[in-house]
Amino acid sequence: MRIGLLLLALLPFTSTAELSANEPIDIGSRRELFVDSALIDQMNGQADLRLHHPTPREIAIQFDQPWEGNASGYPTVIQDGDLYRMYYRGHAYIIDDPPLKQAQSEVVCYAESSDGIHWTKPNLGLFDWPGSPENNIIWRGGPETHNFAPFIDTNPDCPPEQRFKAIGGTITSKGLLTFQSADGIHWKPMSDGPVVTKGAFDSHNTAFWDPDHHRYSMYVRYFSEDQFKGLRSIGMCHSDDFEHWSEPVGLEYPGSPPQQMYTNHIAPYYRAPHVLFGFPTRYVARPLTDFVQTLPPVDLRTTLIAADERVGTDLTDGLFMSSRDGLTFHRWNEAFLRPGPEAEGRWIYGDNYQSYGLFETQADQPGLPNEISLHFDEGAWRDSRRVRRYSIRLDGFVSLHAPYAGGEVTTKLLIFTGNQLSLNYATSAAGSLRIEIQDAEGRPIEGFTLNDSAEMFGDSTEQTARWSGGSDLSSLSGQPVRLRFVLKDGDLYSYRFETHDR
Repeated sequence: MRIGLLLLALLPFTSTAELSANEPIDIGSRRELFVDSALIDQMNGQADLRLHHPTPREIAIQFDQPWEGNASGYPTVIQDGDLYRMYYRGHAYIIDDPPLKQAQSEVVCYAESSDGIHWTKPNLGLFDWPGSPENNIIWRGGPETHNFAPFIDTNPDCPPEQRFKAIGGTITSKGLLTFQSADGIHWKPMSDGPVVTKGAFDSHNTAFWDPDHHRYSMYVRYFSEDQFKGLRSIGMCHSDDFEHWSEPVGLEYPGSPPQQMYTNHIAPYYRAPHVLFGFPTRYVARPLTDFVQTLPPVDLRTTLIAADERVGTDLTDGLFMSSRDGLTFHRWNEAFLRPGPEAEGRWIYGDNYQSYGLFETQADQPGLPNEISLHFDEGAWRDSRRVRRYSIRLDGFVSLHAPYAGGEVTTKLLIFTGNQLSLNYATSAAGSLRIEIQDAEGRPIEGFTLNDSAEMFGDSTEQTARWSGGSDLSSLSGQPVRLRFVLKDGDLYSYRFETHDR
């Protein structure tokens, strides 16, 4: 009975994939992506959906302070107007005196940036370490320091003193606790005790306000069978008031084989908030073999095997997944971030964890479009522990791709609002993109046939589609139509109908 009630509570998350093929999907003027096949009716030729990968950039933060150390991590990045805020755990382990043991207690630290690239650790003077308040610690003491995860509450009814909220806690605290802050620096507890008690919790749990469904969502570390039994997985729960929460329900991944995941890092994608993006850390258990013992970094691995065998043999990397209903996710089985060249030393348990929060930054060359930035951990168990920034094209996580031989996609029946179609795409010099608009019966609409379409080529994050009669689509706005994308040696990342003055 309890499970049935929970599923009924989750029904407002209606999956686009569940809609009738003949029922028009009203996309309005929202940006649509190719992270899944929810809006695709037909895919022909050699077209496919292709996962892309971020580009490594500079080191953003070095965990080099006495209160930080070789087990620091779980960064959260929040873009707050013109200010970028980073929250992370400071912690260290003693690894060369088996078994593994904590070198110091965990603390929550804070850094900030004006551009999302160059970071500083302000001297906040809030907590002593040890005996001196000259540090960037914003919280210490209690299990919540292990995985403190803040967010800005965009609920229009949120009181100013609760603009920043956070969750944190482990089984030591018997579940997840809640916290509030007016300025993101000075925090205090919201709850007298844990608000969610079913779960494992011992990694980065996340929460956010869902404006589409007018409630809070939380994603927690979870096991597929029972407490610490089965696969390491992710559970979802929700709340109307951030105080009373439903019990977590395990996420589903149709078509994806069982895989173990630590973190989830699920949030609405800020450029298309009706779609949730997740960046879980995949945990891969490897047996102790001769090969594993020769995989760099060899000296560190030998030390870790002696201290705790699985820490020395097991590996972690980054995945990407997306959802339109919050419960069923399209999970890519291939890594979004691989550990990389062995000489760089990231083939170790604890590396390649992604930060929570995507944020937009300027490109490194003037005149180029902004990029999306994200962070990954490096240097686990070493004094060189750090966070590196990576970047990826706007909407560039997955594309509709076609090789030189070409391919095409026809969408399901859509209703849009606007008078122009904006495209985010890239081709080779010999590649092209053409678009046909069809009526509800799949017949090309006069003036918008494939022959009428401009043959577009180039690389743009916001190119306006054109036909022989121009770009004006006002005559089709509000009518059921299908889009036919014909692509050659190129990638289409997203599309959006917009309204512009004529």
